[in-house]
Amino acid sequence: MFLLFFIFPVAYAQCDIAYDDCAPIGEWEFSIAVGAGKVTNPLNGGKDIPLIIIPHFSYYGERIFIDNNALGYTLYESEIISFSGVSQINRENSFFQRWHPNNIFINTLTNSVISESFIDTGSADIQEVELDDIEDRKWAVDAGVQLNWFLSPKSQIKALLLRNINNVHQGFNGQIELDYSFRLPVIKKHTFTLTTGLYWQSKKQVDYYYGIDKQDGVPVELLYKGNAAFSPYLKLNSHYAINQDWSFKLSFKREWLGSSVKNSPLLKDSLIDTFFMGIEYAF
Repeated sequence: MFLLFFIFPVAYAQCDIAYDDCAPIGEWEFSIAVGAGKVTNPLNGGKDIPLIIIPHFSYYGERIFIDNNALGYTLYESEIISFSGVSQINRENSFFQRWHPNNIFINTLTNSVISESFIDTGSADIQEVELDDIEDRKWAVDAGVQLNWFLSPKSQIKALLLRNINNVHQGFNGQIELDYSFRLPVIKKHTFTLTTGLYWQSKKQVDYYYGIDKQDGVPVELLYKGNAAFSPYLKLNSHYAINQDWSFKLSFKREWLGSSVKNSPLLKDSLIDTFFMGIEYAF
């Protein structure tokens, strides 16, 4: 069976029971959310990804953890720091293929050498290339390290550095984000989590997914070579506990794509929006 890997935060070392931030050690947890939402697809000819049913499962042992098919091993943990080895399927291919694990489990989922004469990263007159016009992009599996710095029971900084390990593009990607959970005094069962972060992709990763070379069979004037890109994002999650098993979920995330990604002829949009609203049941 194909083993799927994703990245999710390690459970808080400092626990605030009122905020439900703790994962029970040695127990499986299952839930399913049903509602309405979507992830916008920035590719020309790419369809938006509907969010109707979102399953979730997790297990946290003393060292090993699994979260929505994420797999990790905690190498060091204290009251304020957790350092882990992690692995995941790279999320970029989810925009090229509808049935990608990142389009089911929502966390809110061969480098070609091109002559420098084909580089066109700053042109304001880029023609479009449709998704159906290019060669398929392969799934990439990444592995690396994750650091969680617990600033308080309600806030943390998470940083990741990952490398492609199945010889698809041999590139790197990284992420750093700050989470802060809070409640409004008038609604004690309603928890909000505000996240701000930055996603980094190396030149090899950007070029593999968003670059265009001779193998794609497009006119020479449309060939494009990608460079490293930084994409900031902002996310707000809302969780209202109806009772012990049922809760109401609301989530919105906006990502501003880096210039080397959004300048690709494959792109129609410079933003990726994720929205979901629904009911969750915890088994």
